[in-house]
Amino acid sequence: MANFRSRYDPARLFLKRVGTLALLIVVIAAGVGVVRVYLKERESQTLREYAEIEKHELEQQAQRLRNDTQKLKTARGQEEALREQYDVGKYGEGLIVIVEPQIPEPIEPPPTFLEKVQKFFLFW
Repeated sequence: MANFRSRYDPARLFLKRVGTLALLIVVIAAGVGVVRVYLKERESQTLREYAEIEKHELEQQAQRLRNDTQKLKTARGQEEALREQYDVGKYGEGLIVIVEPQIPEPIEPPPTFLEKVQKFFLFW
């Protein structure tokens, strides 16, 4: 009987419920922490992908600039840059005008008998 009373003692039941509630709060807090870490990891992953794309673009731009500087070290490259930037030509060069060929107008085929009949009845 003493065992029965100690099992259902109000103070013991209260402590069990408070302990269960505290454990539930700890589990919820841990769950929220895990979700926050997961979201931060996903955000970091997308930022890393953007950074890798930007790095690749910058590497391509650096390669283009290296090619341009190599080209500008030659006399032909310098001349090409001057011609492109200032629209100049060598002495004696003339203007070349490219004329597009004229497109002939399409020839309409003569109307068929059925079209003539339709035109006659629509006119009437």
